[in-house]
Amino acid sequence: MTSSETLPPGEDQQALQGTLRGFLAGQLPPAALRAALETRAGYSPELHARLAGELGLTGLTIPREFGGMGLSQAEASVVHAELGRVLYPGPILATALAGGMLLATGDRAAQERWLPPLADGSVIATVAAAGEDGRWVFGPDSVRAERAPGGWRLYGHRWYVLAAQAADVVVVPAMTESGRAAFLADPRSLGCTISGQLGLDTTRRVCVTAFDEAPAVLIGAGEVAAAALEQAERDFLLATAAEAVGGLGWCLDEAIAYARDREQFGQSIGSFHAVAQACVDILASFQEVSATVRGAAVAAAENSDEARKAAHLAALQAGEAYRTVTESAVHLFGGKGVNWEHDVHLYYRRAWSAERLAGGPQAHRDAIAEPAGP
Repeated sequence: MTSSETLPPGEDQQALQGTLRGFLAGQLPPAALRAALETRAGYSPELHARLAGELGLTGLTIPREFGGMGLSQAEASVVHAELGRVLYPGPILATALAGGMLLATGDRAAQERWLPPLADGSVIATVAAAGEDGRWVFGPDSVRAERAPGGWRLYGHRWYVLAAQAADVVVVPAMTESGRAAFLADPRSLGCTISGQLGLDTTRRVCVTAFDEAPAVLIGAGEVAAAALEQAERDFLLATAAEAVGGLGWCLDEAIAYARDREQFGQSIGSFHAVAQACVDILASFQEVSATVRGAAVAAAENSDEARKAAHLAALQAGEAYRTVTESAVHLFGGKGVNWEHDVHLYYRRAWSAERLAGGPQAHRDAIAEPAGP
């Protein structure tokens, strides 16, 4: 029995999926996506405001006491799959990760100050956690935090920071003299520099964030900070894996439509064995990855001991499948597939780029191979 048979999406999740898919189909067709990518922001602030205000997506997992919807990672994965299906370029994922890390640190004052505006979409946030290799870990190359007159100061660099160009606040894991800690920083303050990071993906902006005596506020230290970072990484892996599911679904629908409608030598190309087999392979990848991601999301929602490894497994499997399927789709569409006007190249770029945002396949294999704790 497969995990998709044992963990079917619930009615509420199906309703959420249907509502969001219909909304995005009307509000973010390919032409609107391409137009948004050409703007300075790289996304549509108006659409972001509607997704926050009308659908509550920026407060999806924020507790109701802070103005959010109080849903779990199981529902969040449904949302991220639909956002990935249309290659949504805005800061919903970045804000969700920052909100989750704020919750995990347990700093009540920071939660009361920041979670309500994160939930209603009036504030955008992100997490600056990745080293140059993409891994989210405390270590020798982590940002350094030092006490100074008037408060804390940050020093160092973080890479692959999602939507930093649009953020109003950044959550920063850093090392102090006493060990691991988590801070809030203003990306517009003196001492903080945001630079665009070149990459294949034109639908998601990532940045290098440099801190040079940047002022910051401590929100958690020690094991609390370590656990918050681990949870933020897990949520990030689940979200990007779910986005891959959405992208795989798009590839599947496009491949089936192409095989059905395209004719060659007077007959539908779907009757050709190679084309039919390509569609079957895409379907199999979509079903397998969907089941794995859904299982990992449920494990996170239930706070299972296996949730972290399940998230790495989902990210590894989703990343590999997404790369393979988008490459297959490019070949399937022939000359049309390599045309700049066809959207498949945007999914191909997203697949290759997203897989490396959290360290790449080897980072996932290393995490999966780690021995279980005592």
